[in-house]
Amino acid sequence: MSEAGAAITRFDFSSGLERGSSMTLYANCLVHRSDFFLETLPLASLASVRVAFARNVHWMVWGGVLLFVALVLLAVWGPLAMLAESAAGEVAVNATGVAAALATFFRILEAFARALPWVAALLILGGGALGVFGWLGGTFLTVTFAGGERLYTVRGRNTRLLDFAEAIAQRLMLLRR
Repeated sequence: MSEAGAAITRFDFSSGLERGSSMTLYANCLVHRSDFFLETLPLASLASVRVAFARNVHWMVWGGVLLFVALVLLAVWGPLAMLAESAAGEVAVNATGVAAALATFFRILEAFARALPWVAALLILGGGALGVFGWLGGTFLTVTFAGGERLYTVRGRNTRLLDFAEAIAQRLMLLRR
């Protein structure tokens, strides 16, 4: 059994799904370690290493949809509240039996309409957050080997992960000689 030797470089995951773990490149293997697991990939078994930055378009689209829905709710709440209030006022004049139930329904509809701006405010906050996180995107390191691949993700554009992938690629090129 051979020793791994001194570490060539190391990358600590500070965000994303692998937060709190680290990857260490040795002369003949790549080690992914955290407090709960340890994975060792021999460099001889690696087929390729890919690193890329991408924005999350789906999150940006959903953020836009939430903002659009919020604008629709803001446009609808005023007329809906006025309509429900006037209808409840007309029905409440002779409120007996079914008319009393209808008046109650219109009062509930009015209360619901008056709550729509608060719902719209929450949608604006959520849509804005989704848009921002989608725009920030992520840096993805893909390590491909004979039995499959591993995907490691870091939030935002991370040049240190790019440098780490370059170091792995250099070690792979040295092994191929």
